Amino acid sequence: MLHLDDVYPGWDGLADAVPLLHAGVIAPLCAGRDAAYRRWDWDRDAPAEVVRVGRPPVLVVEGVSSGARVIAEHAVLLVWVEAPRDVRFRRGIARDGEAYRPHWERWAAQEEVHFAAEGTRERADVVVDGTAPHC
Repeated sequence: MLHLDDVYPGWDGLADAVPLLHAGVIAPLCAGRDAAYRRWDWDRDAPAEVVRVGRPPVLVVEGVSSGARVIAEHAVLLVWVEAPRDVRFRRGIARDGEAYRPHWERWAAQEEVHFAAEGTRERADVVVDGTAPHC
C-alpha cells in the first residue's frame, strides 16, 4: 500500500503529489519498470529517502489526489470515502493537535480546488460512508 501522506511535499503539496505519483510510480509500472518515490519527511519539512516500490502485482494507493484523472485512468477501482468537513477536521486535530489547525485549513482549501477540478466523487466506483462506526 502506498500512502500519499508519504508523497505530498508538505502541507501545500496536494497538487504536486499528482505528477510525483504519476512520474515515479504509475508511469513506470505501466511501462513494466520498477517504481519508486521520494518520501517526504514531515518533521524536517524536506524530502527524505527514496522508497522502492518495485513491480507489485497489486498496488493500493490511498489519499487525497489518488483519484486524479491521470492516476485513476490506470486504476481498477476508485473508492471515495465521504465524511463532512467538521468530522475530518475533528479527526485530524485529534491526531495532530490544535497547533495544526492552520495547516488543516490550508489543506482543506487545496482539497476543494482539487476535487472540483477532478470530479473525483462523481467518478468513484464505490462511495463509502466515512462516518460509519469502525468494526
